[in-house]
Amino acid sequence: MATITKKEVAEKLHKKVGLPKRLLINIIDEILEEIKCALEREEEVQIVRFGSFIPYKTKGRIARNLKTGEQVVVPPFKKVVFKIAPQFKAEIHNEKG
Repeated sequence: MATITKKEVAEKLHKKVGLPKRLLINIIDEILEEIKCALEREEEVQIVRFGSFIPYKTKGRIARNLKTGEQVVVPPFKKVVFKIAPQFKAEIHNEKG
């Protein structure tokens, strides 16, 4: 499985729309920053026909250190789940299938 970088995304956009790569990288950075800020405010981020980033808090719990057997308190923390849009999921499966 290959990985695509922000630079590669900017390169592909540059070829499609002709805007300077530096400008495209700045635009990508701003989009990602806005998504991050919204998630920090615990707001759901929905991108139509792509998916949703859904933030939630886990509950605090008591765990056990397996080496010592000592109980440890695990504080609540924030997590983010990505839920893929049905249209995007269908497109991916049709291309691979």
